[in-house]
Amino acid sequence: MSGQRPVAPDLSDGPVHRLNAEQIRARLTTMTNLEHAATLLGFRLLDFSIEEGWLEAEFNPSPQVSNLRGGVQGGMMCAMLDEVMSLAVLVEQGFTVGVPTLEMKTSFLAPLPLARCKARGQALRVGRNVAFMEGTIWTGDGIIAAKGTATCQVRRPRALRDKA
Repeated sequence: MSGQRPVAPDLSDGPVHRLNAEQIRARLTTMTNLEHAATLLGFRLLDFSIEEGWLEAEFNPSPQVSNLRGGVQGGMMCAMLDEVMSLAVLVEQGFTVGVPTLEMKTSFLAPLPLARCKARGQALRVGRNVAFMEGTIWTGDGIIAAKGTATCQVRRPRALRDKA
């Protein structure tokens, strides 16, 4: 699959249907086979809930994302948060929408070592055109390294826009 790029549901042609939990798990488990940011960040799905709109993942960031102190660079922590928050909305919506981030606020609370860490994204409210999300990253020792909130656009494929 090297060189392939995933296409956001809102940009694809053809029929769109909600994915079930098994299909979502398969998609998220194999997404690191594609070339995109999640691969560089060392994304690995831990768990998710469609009903509650959350997703947990582990990251094992590569040395390319380090800062001059040897930890994870702040912008890369934002990318981790953006990944789990956006995926939480995608999970809740059954992967039927595109969710480009419109705005994001991040609070950095502790350094994040260049090692395995855990992150959780939560879809707080998903409306017709906009969704609100929050996320947290913990170090391998369980210390909160960063918290974020974000707003994303909910982009529905034409076939689903009138049904929302």
